[in-house]
Amino acid sequence: MIHPQSEEKLHYARLALNGATSENIVDLCKRYLNVLAEYRSQLHELGNTNVRQEAAASTSTEDVAGARKSIRAAIENTTRERNKTELLLLSITTVSGYEAVEMLNRRKYEGHSDWELRSSGVKSISSSAQDLMTIQEAVDLASLLRREDHVTQNSTQAVERQV
Repeated sequence: MIHPQSEEKLHYARLALNGATSENIVDLCKRYLNVLAEYRSQLHELGNTNVRQEAAASTSTEDVAGARKSIRAAIENTTRERNKTELLLLSITTVSGYEAVEMLNRRKYEGHSDWELRSSGVKSISSSAQDLMTIQEAVDLASLLRREDHVTQNSTQAVERQV
């Protein structure tokens, strides 16, 4: 363990994100990204100060090289986690009108697979005129559906790991 207190905080933030619901996943992603940034910053500080101190106090270059290698590996893992979480956050919060229509059709939302994007909004061709939703409503709905899909997929994977 390089920085036990921060690693524990990181662990709990990751667990919270893994147990997220469609309602809180955006906030938990942001919180996890903040904890990752904090931890990464601490690793950089640790790499700059402790390795130099160890190099001055230690006669073994292997100890210094090992410490640097551990810090570098932790920074790389943190960067990978940050990139993965940023991508997740982007995918569940950024939806275009076209992507919303595609998702509604794929999901056969309200029993229709013929949703189309119009200048006036999003509408199923075979439904009545009252079924027109604004583009923003369709985007918000698609974003919610993506969050639900991610939560479902994540919980399914958690169950599979336990088996």
